[in-house]
Amino acid sequence: MYRRFMSLSGEKCRMIKILVTAPRGHMDSLIIREAVRSSDIEVAGAVGPCGREYIGRDAGELCGIGAIGVTVSDDIEKIIEDCDVVVDYSQVEFSMQVLETCVRHRRPLICGTTGFSDSQCAEFEKAAREIPIMKAANTSFMVQLMQNLLFDAAAGLAGRCRIEIIDMHDENKLDAPSGTAIEMAETMAKASGRPKEEIAFHSVRAGDIPSSHTVIFGAAGERMEITHHAYNWECYAKGACDAVRFMAGRSKGFYTMADVVG
Repeated sequence: MYRRFMSLSGEKCRMIKILVTAPRGHMDSLIIREAVRSSDIEVAGAVGPCGREYIGRDAGELCGIGAIGVTVSDDIEKIIEDCDVVVDYSQVEFSMQVLETCVRHRRPLICGTTGFSDSQCAEFEKAAREIPIMKAANTSFMVQLMQNLLFDAAAGLAGRCRIEIIDMHDENKLDAPSGTAIEMAETMAKASGRPKEEIAFHSVRAGDIPSSHTVIFGAAGERMEITHHAYNWECYAKGACDAVRFMAGRSKGFYTMADVVG
């Protein structure tokens, strides 16, 4: 299934072939750039929704790195068999189509799309009984470490303070609160035993802010803040490629970036 390349030590390693959705999107184009730079990941296919103006163009040219010999298709069924892992950062409706196709073809899926309804999230959990699934709203290693800090803080301060989350993103981000903010709330609700609904969200959408999350623990006479700022999206692209390496060859199940970080 995998092409082979020689590592610096002379050891044979496997080349992981990925299919990227919506390659015109900012996150997807960064993932393609990062994969092309890597020595163990190959962009084997790219797909977008029917009718998009970039269908038929070279994925590398869309990303500004020159032709890579991968023509963007609007038919995932025709190209999915050539890939080992599907990477999807698109929009909800298209992501649900991608999920169904991955299940039919038994292909691992990494989905970074956010804004799903509860019933749609349940479809991902159902699919994980048949294929490897990773839902990763945020692929930054630092954010995953922040999740660990939030768990410990929420557990230690259970019942002693209010918890509020401020999430800031660029003006084009569609969902609010962000998927990352929701995951943070779920982490702290689990740690503290409080309902997630008791954690307040404040969402800011302005300019070209890549991503910023601040969690405030407020008590009488004092407060504690835990914050993560991303200055660009490259950290997420690197994390997504690490997720690809983790998911290649995995057995069916539901995975998160916490599994990648270990």
